[in-house]
Amino acid sequence: MRKQLLIAAVAATMSVAATADISITGDAYINFAKQKIGAADTANTNYDSQRIRLKVVGSAGDAKVTAVIRNDGATRANDIDINSSKKGLHMDSLYLTTKVGPVNVKVGDYWGTIGLGARSLDAARSNALSASTKVGDWKLGLFTADGSSDDGSDTTNVSVSGLLGPVSVGLVHNPGGFTNFTAKTTFNGILFAVDKWNDKRRNIVHNDTTLIHIAGKVNHFTWDLAQIKNDQASDITDTSIVTNGKFAPLGSMLIGRSARGGTATAVADVSHFSEILGVAVSTKLAGNTVKAIYTKNTMFGNDKVTGTELIVSRPLGGTTLTANIAKLSDVNTIVNGNATNTGLRLDVKF
Repeated sequence: MRKQLLIAAVAATMSVAATADISITGDAYINFAKQKIGAADTANTNYDSQRIRLKVVGSAGDAKVTAVIRNDGATRANDIDINSSKKGLHMDSLYLTTKVGPVNVKVGDYWGTIGLGARSLDAARSNALSASTKVGDWKLGLFTADGSSDDGSDTTNVSVSGLLGPVSVGLVHNPGGFTNFTAKTTFNGILFAVDKWNDKRRNIVHNDTTLIHIAGKVNHFTWDLAQIKNDQASDITDTSIVTNGKFAPLGSMLIGRSARGGTATAVADVSHFSEILGVAVSTKLAGNTVKAIYTKNTMFGNDKVTGTELIVSRPLGGTTLTANIAKLSDVNTIVNGNATNTGLRLDVKF
């Protein structure tokens, strides 16, 4: 009798698992670097980090509940790590998406990007609600939150996006906070894109940001040109100006310390420059993707600096192996210039 009950219980459990609409995906990276240039650091420093994320999605009709679980780079096995708060798993985001008639709704804690991300890329959206719907070829949206990121994108935003002829445009407006405008089109195989953030925050230094990006392909070579301008530039330790560490112009591994979950060879963020002007060229070579990046920048408001990078990536048994070397020259303060960072990382998605 007990055996029959056990078989019935197992069968019932398997039936529930088989009919439940649940998916689990994720990504992970392991990162190794030798840092010779870094914030207020003139010594050679070896650095390694790791991260894994699990994305669990449960669906019921039009409703989906998404939970993202991650670690912060340390494990119980790593007893030499002094930051015990990093040892364990944390809830990275938790939100629900559904449809209410023609309206798409998203509510909870999640990450969001405004425009092309030059100013606000994957910023925190806590206790947030967004709703959007389509009217003809135009998408209308509303966002509100109770305390989100400090980049001026919290509280209430309204948005509209669509096509004006061949140009894809978008507008996000936060009364008293900012207005963000984007435009993107392709002409004769060349991409043209603009991202303009007009800062309107009260009782704070206004800091407008403009990104211009042009990209194309010639024979087997892909090329990109980009310019970013900030009205104000902070130093590495300045917290009065909002940082955007996740944006890596031209795919840089020298600028954007929080890009890709964390880039050990990066030494500064976009907000630390009043201007970034750069070119990138990439091509396929013997199964590898090889990219070279050169930037000529103004850092901390008056330091004229140059950045040079070589990035080589290769698919490797279900993972992507990336090796890079990056140099920032002629930096006068905070960062030790005229030195080189080298890095190696493995990325996997499953």
